[in-house]
Amino acid sequence: MRRCLLICVLLLAGCQSMVEQSSFAATVVPSATVVTISQPSTLVPTANLAPSRTPTLPPSATYTPSPTPTATLTPTITASPTITLSPTTAPSVTPIASSTPTDPSSDPNYTPPPTWTPPPANPAAQIADHYVFGRPISNNGVDWIDRVYPYGATAGGTFATHHGVEFVNPTGTPILAVGDGVVHFAGSDLATTYGPSSDFYGNLVVIQHNVTDVDGQGVYTLYGHMNTVDVQVGQPVRRGDRIGTVGASGIALGPHLHFEVRVGNPMDYFATRNPELWIRPYPTYGTLAGIITDADGNRLYSAPLRVESLDITRYTWSYNDDSVDPDTTFNENFALGDLPANYYEVTVSENGRVRFRQIVYVYPNRTTWLNVVLNR
Repeated sequence: MRRCLLICVLLLAGCQSMVEQSSFAATVVPSATVVTISQPSTLVPTANLAPSRTPTLPPSATYTPSPTPTATLTPTITASPTITLSPTTAPSVTPIASSTPTDPSSDPNYTPPPTWTPPPANPAAQIADHYVFGRPISNNGVDWIDRVYPYGATAGGTFATHHGVEFVNPTGTPILAVGDGVVHFAGSDLATTYGPSSDFYGNLVVIQHNVTDVDGQGVYTLYGHMNTVDVQVGQPVRRGDRIGTVGASGIALGPHLHFEVRVGNPMDYFATRNPELWIRPYPTYGTLAGIITDADGNRLYSAPLRVESLDITRYTWSYNDDSVDPDTTFNENFALGDLPANYYEVTVSENGRVRFRQIVYVYPNRTTWLNVVLNR
């Protein structure tokens, strides 16, 4: 009888252990298969966008088996229960076609870059340009106007008021006719005065061109301080013809070409006009011109202008005095040529105080006009 009772007790204990093992096995989560989600590459926009959030998969559960029970009887378990994961436990990834770039404007943090669109032309502000001349130096040399000593300036009070412009080049650089015409003078000005004194320009050439100003007066160009003169009086020339070479004859500090435009009387030193309003700018470049006055409308002499874009900064001055004439068409008292078409901030300051500031767009292949009125 006691033997039967002992066997029953052991059988009951074995059954309880089997139930406990079956219950524990039901709580075990089978190891999930790790799936690598590959997102196709997309085109990256050039704007500086805020980084998008990268979804993070939840960490996988780690199964650590418990020690094996020491019971002698091991029940047979036919199957473990299957646990189905909820779809919300995995991130949802929507693939993007590789040929379709991401629209940066859909990002709430996206700031579009500024766009600069030139303003429409104002017909009331347009002036009839007369860019009838080319350049007296080929593009193999320095064919731009020196900015230290432009027309009407004094180089900071160093020199007399300038009646022309300069093209600084080495001695022997070819000089070209800027337009069609006939040679009016060729040689030295020792006996024939074209400047404020004799031997002022040294060797020079004067060409009478086949154009007139708005008043019907003849237009002449003067080429001074030449080393050699390669033409003679009465010779017809075409634009681009070689007429001589750069030198330093006459009153000159170093080799350069002194170039003038004269209207009316070719021998009149005070009949000059600003060449920057006659020489065509480079392609896609323009000219800024205007009048600088005080608050009462009085023209100002030697007023400095700072003309600045995001790329360059240029300086010029209003004309130093009345010894140089404004253009018949423009009646300006400052001009600055060969400015790349762009927006510019024009500033006039006096003793550290800003007297004028304005943003202006310089149009290509034409003159942009600006009235500069200084505050009190």
